[in-house]
Amino acid sequence: MVVSARPVASPLEFTVEVRSPQELELGAVVETWRKVENVGWVGHFGVVDAIGVGKHYRALVRVIRTYPEVYLPPLPGMSVKRCSVANVNWAMRFDSMTRRIPVGVMRNGMAAYANVDFLSGVKGAHVNIAGISGVATKTSYALFLLYSLFQSEAGRNSRAILFNVKGDDLLYLDRPNARLSAEQRAVYEQLELPCEPFSEVVFHGVSRPLWTLREFAEREFLRYLLADTEQTGVMEFGVERLLECLREAASVSEGSGLLLGGQSVSDMAGLVQFLIAESGKADSKWYENVTTPTRRALARRLKALGPQIAGLVGAEGRFDPFEGQMNVVDVHRLSDRARAFVLGAVLQTVFLARESMPDGFPTTYLMVDELNKYAPRDGGDAIRQMLLDVAERGRSLGVVLVGAEQTASQVEERVVGNSALRVVGRLESAEAAREQYAWLGESLRRRATLLAPGTMIVAQPEVPLPLVVTFPFPAWATRRSEVEVKVRSRLVAPPELPG
Repeated sequence: MVVSARPVASPLEFTVEVRSPQELELGAVVETWRKVENVGWVGHFGVVDAIGVGKHYRALVRVIRTYPEVYLPPLPGMSVKRCSVANVNWAMRFDSMTRRIPVGVMRNGMAAYANVDFLSGVKGAHVNIAGISGVATKTSYALFLLYSLFQSEAGRNSRAILFNVKGDDLLYLDRPNARLSAEQRAVYEQLELPCEPFSEVVFHGVSRPLWTLREFAEREFLRYLLADTEQTGVMEFGVERLLECLREAASVSEGSGLLLGGQSVSDMAGLVQFLIAESGKADSKWYENVTTPTRRALARRLKALGPQIAGLVGAEGRFDPFEGQMNVVDVHRLSDRARAFVLGAVLQTVFLARESMPDGFPTTYLMVDELNKYAPRDGGDAIRQMLLDVAERGRSLGVVLVGAEQTASQVEERVVGNSALRVVGRLESAEAAREQYAWLGESLRRRATLLAPGTMIVAQPEVPLPLVVTFPFPAWATRRSEVEVKVRSRLVAPPELPG
């Protein structure tokens, strides 16, 4: 293989003429050297970005690093070879990452790494993962990143909070996956990771409420229950008045309940009944200066939404977001409105807790799916504002967002733009063409529409180009069948070979 004379090489890219029987695949890492007067040997290291076979077999190489940093083009006719393991690590800057975690396996069979400093908030923070639902394996990859992080010295004491939204998928993370094959276990060994389930997993919202009624009142959680992207100004005024009165009631109440009208109330049903009754009183302080139509609208919404979160607020409510290393909040049986309420309430709980903690407390990772629903590009409510706060100032508080969505083009730009690690799985062709994926480049945009489950494209600040990686099958169970039944992995037969 040699540097081709056509098209003309530049310091940033060059073309390789491949001579049979040699081959170069997309993603291969290659190097070429030339001698420069007064400098000595200059090496160009790059990744194969495109391949064309016709009269000639040529591969386009995008330069990712030169040694030394002398920006001169490689010369036509100079020999090109695949990089050694040591040179790949140097070209990708893996060897300079003092705190790194494996993020998958590259096409050449080597492990790819990410710098923990760009995840933990030291130099940057936040992860964004986009891709088609059910095919892009967004949740699986987010869990793999957290698992890899927890196994590292740098992230061993970190905490994670995630929301179980799809059946019982995340309720068995502490159990080994019975479907794991020997070949799949070997990938963990290749990445130098133990092959075992998550440890220290705590499940919240499964058997008891998350918050007491008094916490609901003093933390203004009603704001998230009544959040609406199209809420009018007069409705906002009515909500603010109720929040003010609830705070006052919490300040004079004892225990887990509220003292309302001389009576002790300990659950959502009692609170909703009280607020509805007050809405009909002309002299009620709870609706002071609130118009009659607005009172009636608030009463209707409370009557409809209150029962949806009845099981989340009660006398025995207790939610410690840092109780385990992996904290799973179960919301899969809740309505969409109730799920949004839980997300907003959890975000505020974490923010309030972190603001009062010492600087040395471990980083907390919030894994949130369906960002396009909770932090839409246009419009929004109190929950969207909370997610913006995490994206913009969460790093200073040690709170990192691991967000996922089907379409990054529909998510608030600042949420996606503040992510140090960007990841995509399989994309729809129309979505891949949008400007939000310009960082992929034309070749990887097309490739993203063909990715198989378990393959992701990962971009990070320290590595010059996005990397195509595969990640291992979960070592933890993701559904009941993977815990109770040991099934031999079904191998999909490859296509028949010609001849």
